[in-house]
Amino acid sequence: MQQEKLFPELGAYMLPGHIYEPLEAIEEIRATKALGIGSTWVAERFSAKNCDVMSGVAAALAPDLGIVAGLIQNLPLRHPIVTAGYGATVAKLNGGKFALGIGRGTASFSDATGTARINFKILGDWIDVLRRLWRNEIVNYEGPLGSFSNLRLGVELERTPPILVASMGEKTLKWAGGIADGVLLNSLWTPEAVERSVKLVRQGAEEAGRDPASVRVWTILMTACDVSEEDYLTWIVRRINTYLMFPALFDGICDGNHWDKSLVPGLRSYLAELDGEPADAMMGDEATTRDYDKLRRMAEKYPRGWIEKGCAIGSGADGARALSQRFEAGANSVLFHGSHPRDLRGVVTEWAKIRPSHLDSLPINAGFMRA
Repeated sequence: MQQEKLFPELGAYMLPGHIYEPLEAIEEIRATKALGIGSTWVAERFSAKNCDVMSGVAAALAPDLGIVAGLIQNLPLRHPIVTAGYGATVAKLNGGKFALGIGRGTASFSDATGTARINFKILGDWIDVLRRLWRNEIVNYEGPLGSFSNLRLGVELERTPPILVASMGEKTLKWAGGIADGVLLNSLWTPEAVERSVKLVRQGAEEAGRDPASVRVWTILMTACDVSEEDYLTWIVRRINTYLMFPALFDGICDGNHWDKSLVPGLRSYLAELDGEPADAMMGDEATTRDYDKLRRMAEKYPRGWIEKGCAIGSGADGARALSQRFEAGANSVLFHGSHPRDLRGVVTEWAKIRPSHLDSLPINAGFMRA
């Protein structure tokens, strides 16, 4: 399939959610490249989706694509030298188009693995140590990450890989703006929530003495356009259900969007009734129903405006308008979630008709604003 025009402002998740067959990534990476989507994102799951391996697959299949570890979570599970080596290897493989995305992870997974729960101190130290290793400095460190003496990566990189941080709340958004190269906003963010979040990121950068325009802001857009009802239920409704299962996460989404949180206990109770006996699962998205009838019933419970304003649904033109609204709100880039890349053709085709030309100047590396 011939590659179309390149869109560096767009990214697509490879194998979103819990998966069992990593070989499916091969077709997804090829479809992402064929559509001209600028970057492929690898979400870390400790099952059959190891981000180190999948990044290597992407680098081999599509060396022109940006590759993002999106996201490395529960950071204390990895020694910084291991992650530094992973990032350096991928950056060498694909000519410096690698970016490392990190998130806070979940408290339940931290507790299950016996590792520390993430806080700003751990995140900040982790970012600092990684950058120093990538600059091939000798690192001596004593702190919550452990004790390192004369630690050095031993490889020269033309440019330090950028680091993106997933952020939701006001405090985290401002903190990320002050330290990260890029910021990733959560799924279900409405255009109004995107606008508020971008302002907080820029404010945090300015207060830290940085150029606010140097931080690249991505927002995730759950997308199901020109697809069957079953795909819509799986990619949109079921994904919302997985967020609903984590109270702190869904409360943060409601706060960010100014949604009525008084509806949430009833929604969560109804979902529990549909799910029945909970599955034994740590990550969440393998623990909730896949039954289409139950998903239809759950879809009827959610306020329609939550889905319509927080996602891209309908036709390809509807999806392109949802994209446009997020760029108008101040986002620099949009990360598709849910749809298989092959099902994004209608959205990308319509987006090409209304896309602002200034986006051509964005680098393929998803963590940089400037080449």
